[in-house]
Amino acid sequence: MSESEDFFGNAKKELEAYIENRILLAKMQVTQKLSHKMASVVIITLLATIFAFAMVFGGIMAAYYLTDLTGSLVKGFGYVAAFYLALLFLAFFFRKKLIAVMVDAIIKNILK
Repeated sequence: MSESEDFFGNAKKELEAYIENRILLAKMQVTQKLSHKMASVVIITLLATIFAFAMVFGGIMAAYYLTDLTGSLVKGFGYVAAFYLALLFLAFFFRKKLIAVMVDAIIKNILK
């Protein structure tokens, strides 16, 4: 009787240790994936902010350059504003396609 009690006692301890190790492994895997995704979000946000600043200052630079070419401050800034409006209309007309591409990219990033 003693041998069977020892066997089941040891088996129970080993099973408990196995379950604890599996839980720890799952936590570590989730932490690794979550930290990778959070780092990706931070980097994408940083890149988007830098791109936005580049677009703003590039637009101002282009407007002043066009002002020199056209001789009119209004025309220079008007052409740049028209360019941005054209980009806005293109984004509006192709929004469903853009959304589909973005959703696919997000899903691929999450499942990576």
